Amino acid sequence: MLSVIICTSPGREANLDAALACVMHQNQLPTEVIVVDDGSQQGQAVVRHHQQQHRTPIHYLWRPNDCSVARSRNLAAARARQRFLVFIDSDILLNPHALKGYLNYLQEFPEHALYGYFGYQLNYTAPSFLVPGRQVFWCDKRFVRYTPEALIPSSNMLRFPHEWAWSGNFALHRDTYWKVQGFNAAFKGWGNEDLDFAWRLRQESVPIHFFLDAWGEHQVHERTERFHTLTA
Repeated sequence: MLSVIICTSPGREANLDAALACVMHQNQLPTEVIVVDDGSQQGQAVVRHHQQQHRTPIHYLWRPNDCSVARSRNLAAARARQRFLVFIDSDILLNPHALKGYLNYLQEFPEHALYGYFGYQLNYTAPSFLVPGRQVFWCDKRFVRYTPEALIPSSNMLRFPHEWAWSGNFALHRDTYWKVQGFNAAFKGWGNEDLDFAWRLRQESVPIHFFLDAWGEHQVHERTERFHTLTA
């Protein structure tokens, strides 16, 4: 019932390899994985390696580079055949229980949109807990410590969820995705397309929730690549 969509771009081949490895070792495997490549030259070789290693179908869609992750997500969502869509960027490493967590929640509350924890604080790096040899950003300050046993979203995130609904790691029903007509492909480069998408979810009264069970690590990568420096 899960289509996992991974968006990648030039310079992210090592990230993509590690991200796919984490998806392929989930305790709830997806029905299919769709990789959309925004113009890299080696992405197909990475995907082919995983296609040979795993039985789960992995579809590869390449398109000319224009730094529009919104267009990549829409292309994959149109191709997806499953009821629930899980989106991750190729620099995200999902913990092995993440997909099961997403599926269990969405089966009970299919009208919701879920946004998972992933590190983004650039000054908080460490070796990956999930993939040996990878360095990651691990701290997501949208979530704050409440007790020694739990993390909960900050009150500001609960009051204005659309401002904190970042698209590196999220899931929702395919009908919900198309209810707001997907992402706006006019956005290019890093950021803002996700806030626009979340605002339209809120306008349609879609409940937005933040979901710790689907936590992930954010791989360290070069931030001078065109996707990060392009101004729309």
